[in-house]
Amino acid sequence: MGFASSSTASKGDRPDIPHGVQIGDFIVGRFVQSDWSRYFPWEDWDHAAMITKTEPLTIIESSGIILQRENVQKQKQEIREGVVEYEFQQPRIVINIDQSQNLRGNLWQNDDLIAMLWLRPTFPMPLRAMDHWSIPWRKRAVISEHEARKRAVAYARSQLGEPHNIWISKRNTKEWYCSYLIYKAYSRTVTNMYLETYPPTIVNTLPFGHVTPEDLVQSNRSESFHEWHKTDSPA
Repeated sequence: MGFASSSTASKGDRPDIPHGVQIGDFIVGRFVQSDWSRYFPWEDWDHAAMITKTEPLTIIESSGIILQRENVQKQKQEIREGVVEYEFQQPRIVINIDQSQNLRGNLWQNDDLIAMLWLRPTFPMPLRAMDHWSIPWRKRAVISEHEARKRAVAYARSQLGEPHNIWISKRNTKEWYCSYLIYKAYSRTVTNMYLETYPPTIVNTLPFGHVTPEDLVQSNRSESFHEWHKTDSPA
């Protein structure tokens, strides 16, 4: 991963939308604190989402917002929101299981967001559609970048409403966490499009093989084109 030659940067109270955003691009964010950094304290980035529409800018993500907290005495499980799609710059209300309201459902507009990267996929060339494992690479259909982005977005949207689970393997396609949804959206629709890092890391040695927001940033199949920091936050 590298910064694009036209990469830009900004500061402000709320993240801006950079020029040239396309569907299939994705974003990663850093928060004051998050469950992700509690589990993976060595990671720089906490959350990820994919752009599914540009007018107005709309994103899809696997949201880990808690709908019901674990309460052993009352025999309640901890249940988290799953895959959702919403406008990037609009408030969002999440209805909890007890019908109470969480007014902080848009994680990208909350005060605890302190930094963001906007990333675009960098595709292999020639760019070929994913096909059955038995179909040789050279016989797979060549598609345009526009078509590849559309297919990735369509795959992510087909998971809307499915549950959130951070502790899943790479073979799971029924439960999601934020960066895993984006990873699968590309790896299941474009040949040799794996948004992960290749050098061994602590994460790669774990049996469940997480794909983290950090992987999306460091992958050789991504490129950052805009960086935002909250005013007065550490760069």
